[in-house]
Amino acid sequence: MDFEIYLPCQPDWLCESFLSVFTILLIIGLVAFIRIIYREYLTIKRKTKVRKLRNTHRKDRYKIRNSTSRR
Repeated sequence: MDFEIYLPCQPDWLCESFLSVFTILLIIGLVAFIRIIYREYLTIKRKTKVRKLRNTHRKDRYKIRNSTSRR
């Protein structure tokens, strides 16, 4: 699929280089965004595990720790 993008520049090599630079920046931005979302997911998962351990009795905590560490 070919997309038509209007770039007001005269030499074709200049337009193509601008387009490739913007494409690379878009890909880097998407990778960074996915990385941020994944780190937030891990943080939320860790916080819920700690909260769950705090709400359980001390005798039962080892069961939760052992069952989640095997996964």
